[in-house]
Amino acid sequence: MKKKQSKTNDTLRHKKSKISFKPFLIGLALCFIALGIGIGGYWYVNHSLPFLKHQKAVPTKEESVSTDALMLKMQQMLESEKLRQATLPPLPETNVSKPAPLVESAIVPSKVEENSSLETTQNNEALVQKAPELSEVHEYQQSLKESKSSHKPHTVVRKEYPQGTTPKLAIIIDDVSFPWQTRLMKEIPYKVTPAFFPPTKGHPETVRLSHEFPFAMVHLPLEAKYYSRPEEDTLNTTDSLDVIEKRIKRIKAWFPHIHYYNNHTGGYFTADYAAMDRLIKVMKDHNLSFVDSRTVGNSKAPEVMKKYGMFLYSRDVFLDNSLEKSAIRKQLKEAVFKAKKYGYAIAIGHPHKNTLEVLRDSQVLLEGVEMVYLKEL
Repeated sequence: MKKKQSKTNDTLRHKKSKISFKPFLIGLALCFIALGIGIGGYWYVNHSLPFLKHQKAVPTKEESVSTDALMLKMQQMLESEKLRQATLPPLPETNVSKPAPLVESAIVPSKVEENSSLETTQNNEALVQKAPELSEVHEYQQSLKESKSSHKPHTVVRKEYPQGTTPKLAIIIDDVSFPWQTRLMKEIPYKVTPAFFPPTKGHPETVRLSHEFPFAMVHLPLEAKYYSRPEEDTLNTTDSLDVIEKRIKRIKAWFPHIHYYNNHTGGYFTADYAAMDRLIKVMKDHNLSFVDSRTVGNSKAPEVMKKYGMFLYSRDVFLDNSLEKSAIRKQLKEAVFKAKKYGYAIAIGHPHKNTLEVLRDSQVLLEGVEMVYLKEL
């Protein structure tokens, strides 16, 4: 019994010793594993990762060739643009400060003495917020009030289109000066003719912008009767033939690709036979066509153009006498009506946001007429 009891005790002690070694062995194994992971991580960070980064940084032969070709092409484009810019005549040198942009509202002086200088006008501190002057529209509306008592509007003799011809409608957008205006115009899903101001410090990009359209016009500033913000280098009725010719030649040098000009304001100028005679003579000598915006009813353009044997384009409808969208749509319907009645019509609008949005969204109103550029009439 004693021997059996002794054997049993030895067996239990042996088992206990085995059990006590297991946690130690597990702990030791975990230490070796952690050490291995640490050494591997250290090697990866210091050897493998920089190598991979270097591999990514080194472009392939194909990527290198493609990048070089792109850089060469960009350099050639920059050189071509520099050469093109060098061929353009310089912008007019003037002391006139940059005017307010043509936006939906403009800040203008509240009171300016008639004989005060332009510098005094710009430094006038009494500024108030006003609704924008509607350029040709403003002058046209004032001239209509005057015409009721002073003169009868001049009758425009129309070209007759053959029976069965699809009615044509040309829409001109005057006063185009800035990229945001041309962007909105490009959203209009049919032909519309932009008329660009000659470049000034206030709108220096008009030459560049004019090249973005397949057909464009020059919006020529002429002396106005009912407009208080004349453009720089506006032609006046007192300007000599030499002054007019120098102005037209300079504009033609800026826009050699444009042959159609229409008047910006110009109520005084177009109503003056002698002034129009000088202008149209110069335009004929330079193979240019005149489009009468008809800002006054007694324009002398029909008489003078007939004298020089030139075809006259005349506005039929102003689209934005009012900037309300409903009113603009009504005027657009009137333009379509006249196009169908006479075979063709010319409408003039301005780059107001509402005008351009109405034109963009009113294609259904143009059913039955062909939308054309002015040169297609």
